[in-house]
Amino acid sequence: MLLAATAAAPSLARADETTDVLRDVAKARSKLRTLVARFTQVRALSLFATTVTSQGELSLVRPDRLRWELFEPDAITYWVGPEGLAYRSKAGAGKVSPGEAGPLGAVLADLLTVLGGDLARLRDRYDVSAARVDGGARVTATPKDDKLKKLVSRLTLELAPGLVVPRKFELFERGDDRSTIAFEAARLDEPIDPKRMRP
Repeated sequence: MLLAATAAAPSLARADETTDVLRDVAKARSKLRTLVARFTQVRALSLFATTVTSQGELSLVRPDRLRWELFEPDAITYWVGPEGLAYRSKAGAGKVSPGEAGPLGAVLADLLTVLGGDLARLRDRYDVSAARVDGGARVTATPKDDKLKKLVSRLTLELAPGLVVPRKFELFERGDDRSTIAFEAARLDEPIDPKRMRP
């Protein structure tokens, strides 16, 4: 019995640390209005044993709008908002309502939460752990939802000191594909033209 209690102690400590970190992130983000940051996205494709590197810009308006733009040569922009998911590329454009977006739409909506929302909200569909790292924090989310599991094996986020600015986000897909996104030149609470946040 003593052995069982001893084995449970580290798990309880990790759970307490996760709760504390998520609370601190929510508190730090509560005053945030907008976030704009450049990023470099490296996508590792296991099937072709290659990587694809893209440059882009994230624009986030709390509480519920995200604009994710990949620059040339990709030239594609995604919008996530209360009305659903939209995209525009060289090949065309489209919109999908929240009910029609399916698992991929859910992942993009979760990205809004991961980068600027209350991370505790992820706990409905993910097992979430968090720890203090290098003055900031690292958060890991593993899907509980069977449909999400078909797309994503886990998400990780690293936050800079202050717990507002993202440093790195990683999306691990099924089949060993992975996207690693490193952020830089973040700007907080600057005005954003509302037209940019809608398709």
